[in-house]
Amino acid sequence: MFICGYHFPASLGNKISHEQVIERVTAEVGDLSDVSYAILISENRDGIKQEDLKVEKGSFLFTALADYYKKSDIEGEYKMIYYTNKYQMSEISKAVDGGATADVCKKLDDMLLYRVKVA
Repeated sequence: MFICGYHFPASLGNKISHEQVIERVTAEVGDLSDVSYAILISENRDGIKQEDLKVEKGSFLFTALADYYKKSDIEGEYKMIYYTNKYQMSEISKAVDGGATADVCKKLDDMLLYRVKVA
């Protein structure tokens, strides 16, 4: 099974805990001391920008977006996030980040397209 871009053994089935995913993402992303912000830009299907969403530093969502951005082979300053990734990041963040990312996660449940920039 793939969660947040990482493979987990099939023997775990659907019983992969949020803690296992958080541990894996945190270990793989490494040091984030040089990352000061993560911004999500929402777009409709015609590519028209809807809004900018700032993600709280120190949250799982921030870590997951930084990891996604660093590992993405998508060209450009802003990198498109695919639906599966945004839903998985959002679900885990809702469970562990509480109010820090609640508003952003609620928006990630929509059908808009999102691009991320991390710097």
